[in-house]
Amino acid sequence: MTSELLARALTRIKTLIILKCTVNFGDTLEAIVDLRPDVAVLSLHFADGPYQALDLLRRLRDLSVRTRCVLLINEAEREGVIDAFRAGARGIFRRSAPTHLLARCIAAVHKGQVWANSADVLQVVEALQLALPFKGVNSRGEALLTKREQEVVPLVANGLTNREISTQLGVSEHTIKNHLFRIYEKLGISSRVELILYAVSERDKSV
Repeated sequence: MTSELLARALTRIKTLIILKCTVNFGDTLEAIVDLRPDVAVLSLHFADGPYQALDLLRRLRDLSVRTRCVLLINEAEREGVIDAFRAGARGIFRRSAPTHLLARCIAAVHKGQVWANSADVLQVVEALQLALPFKGVNSRGEALLTKREQEVVPLVANGLTNREISTQLGVSEHTIKNHLFRIYEKLGISSRVELILYAVSERDKSV
């Protein structure tokens, strides 16, 4: 019933087309694989089990399905935020927020952006420990970033300013700004926050 009510609310938004509404793991996986929607809005829990959305995200990643996913969570489910981005979610949306913001979230994720509120971003920053160099690869396994750009990403994720990064790497602050511009351009993002969230969601692919 909750899924159907949400679907009805979203159909009132002219820019969105609802393809299907499902409630369990199997039907949802089948619908996404068959219909290949641009964006899928998933509850953290399905009718046939808790935290099934995380398993679904990993399954979609294994199948190389390009659908971008938004995960709906309750206020008490903060522990699912990190796991969701690691599993491949591109957006985290709180159920307590209004529907028109969900439409904005869907539109942002559809454009390739990452969506999360400030509390979720703070949690990601606090929990982030980039033990491995960030490489980021395309569908052919080719590195998207140069070696120097890969060095910049974890420093940004650890909260360093451009000046601090330039000091640590022994280059000018202007050079770091240029590196960030190229990183944003290559990854299709527009801010340090999106870069941090992107790094979280991509990190496990390198393990």
